[in-house]
Amino acid sequence: MGLFSVAQKAFIHSTIPTEKNLTLDYTEQVNDTTISVKSMAGPDKLDPWFITGFVDAEGCFTLGVFADSNYKMAYRVQAIFKITLDNKDYDLLCQIKDYFGAGSITKHGNTTLQYTIKSLKYLNIIISHFDKYPLISKKWADYQLFKSAVLLLKNKVHLTREGFNKILSIRASINLGLSEELKRTFPNVTPMARPLLLDRSVKDPNWLAGFTNGEGCFFISIRKSSTTKLGKAVILKFQIAQHSRDTELMKNIITTLGCGRIELNLSRSVVYFVVTRFEDITHKVLPFFGKYLIKGAKISDYYNFKKAAILINKKAHLTEQGLSEIQFIKSNMNFVRNTSEK
Repeated sequence: MGLFSVAQKAFIHSTIPTEKNLTLDYTEQVNDTTISVKSMAGPDKLDPWFITGFVDAEGCFTLGVFADSNYKMAYRVQAIFKITLDNKDYDLLCQIKDYFGAGSITKHGNTTLQYTIKSLKYLNIIISHFDKYPLISKKWADYQLFKSAVLLLKNKVHLTREGFNKILSIRASINLGLSEELKRTFPNVTPMARPLLLDRSVKDPNWLAGFTNGEGCFFISIRKSSTTKLGKAVILKFQIAQHSRDTELMKNIITTLGCGRIELNLSRSVVYFVVTRFEDITHKVLPFFGKYLIKGAKISDYYNFKKAAILINKKAHLTEQGLSEIQFIKSNMNFVRNTSEK
């Protein structure tokens, strides 16, 4: 399958009546605040593996430990599953909420929204999903610890001194660990050992679509060149960034897509999966995401990236007009577009 067999198609929240392939601008009321949302039409139910891949990239399993004199231990404990995204991805959060059939979406700062599930009853849905469609990034360990904490809360073990200490031990091992306040109050907490995930292979291509939705980026680079008539070279790059602790997972993405390379930035503890070879972009990357679709606002970057690839394939980038078209496409991608919408 090559570049020109990729069907352009996108989806929005199913509660908004639309016609296929229609782009909409509308406003939504979220937590008493009106935000502007641009969506692409065509309702769709998210694939469960897409959900897992997206949560591997953007989800968070955490435990809130709040001072509260109404509780025996003087602290209230709450298990929280959450996803925080830019306002422009409100529709994607709605699709995730529809998938789980639970939770709420609220404003979180000036430019972001947060989807959360806090009820133990509905956290059962979350646990059921990730037991059936398991995470494969280092976030899997957070999930396993989170799940053990939910069991403690269900059985009210956290209301005892021993159980509360277990909660603190778990909290010290997930995400960024205990807050500075909790460290001062409970200086002798020993973090619980993090479980080790051995199989980190990509089980389903929809996982990669979801993961890319969170961590991937489609770039167009225009550089000076002494070998072209216009003095400019156009380079397309598809990239996924992740903490260096997930290097093995990133290597597995090479196997899934059949292309790409690994780049490490040790000073920043970041690992990159990178594809720049034009033939790989047109024959592997674009057809893959044409079949296993990107969702939400990032789909615009995919389509713009594809437009640029078509122009390059036609050698249009070697003309003034074609280069100008690619520069315009580039100006509407990634951070440039994000800034203009805020």
